[in-house]
Amino acid sequence: MNHNDNVQTSSPLQIVLLGIVALLILGAGLYLAPRWVPEPKIGVIRLNYDIFNLSAAEITQQLAYARTHDDIKAIVLIINSPGGSASYSEELFLDVLETRNNMPVVASVDLLAASGAYYMAVGADEIYAKPTSFVGSIGVISSFPSPVFIDEQYLTTGPYKLFGGTRDGAIRQVEIAKFTFLEAVQLGRGDRLTASLSELSRAEIYSGVQAERMGMIDGLLSTDAAIRRAAELAGLQDYEVVELYPLTFETEAETPYFNYQPAIIDTTKLWAPPRNLAPGLYYLHIEGTQ
Repeated sequence: MNHNDNVQTSSPLQIVLLGIVALLILGAGLYLAPRWVPEPKIGVIRLNYDIFNLSAAEITQQLAYARTHDDIKAIVLIINSPGGSASYSEELFLDVLETRNNMPVVASVDLLAASGAYYMAVGADEIYAKPTSFVGSIGVISSFPSPVFIDEQYLTTGPYKLFGGTRDGAIRQVEIAKFTFLEAVQLGRGDRLTASLSELSRAEIYSGVQAERMGMIDGLLSTDAAIRRAAELAGLQDYEVVELYPLTFETEAETPYFNYQPAIIDTTKLWAPPRNLAPGLYYLHIEGTQ
């Protein structure tokens, strides 16, 4: 018997079937790959208003979403804010610091990152702004407690129970908050900060060009360039840029993700003096009036 008689040759039909199977396997792999291994994403978080309970909660939930989803590889904070509540600004700073331990965080200033908004930004790995952005106003605003008086309708266990403390005590609280802010700036910026803390404590607001010279920011970049920088820090070449607000709150959203549009910045409100602030400490920039 000829040895070659035992060798079976594939028919044209078998070759065609094998090709179809290979194509089906390849197609299934291409279809399922993004579901098994999601495409890396750069998450965008926007702050377009004052920092108070609601706005702070929105930001912290988006940061938490990023930390718990492996496909989010970096964060870009786009900031347009005069600041706000001291405690909520500090919360955002600490939350950005925590996120920075998990992935690169880049802050990009559009119009304004003042006071508490800058406080939040210094928690990021890097900060960028435009030449005519406004950055700074590192300081504290508070109101004095009411003058102490005797009210015979109330019985209190201490002379300041009705008033919260003395006026000189309020001044000490403001000073402590100011130095807490300055220390956060020093911690966040490190050796990149060239301005002295005494200079920053004047609470001036600076243009992007000035802020770069003082080491308050890392450079002058567009938002798109800041996103590319975040991707570079994360070691990404192929990635998707996503708005984190609709992903984080998709259960409450009434419109599909692809219809999402960021809130329009109300520049009039952004620069308007605050009204009827509750007693407390504020990292908030207020435009002077003439």
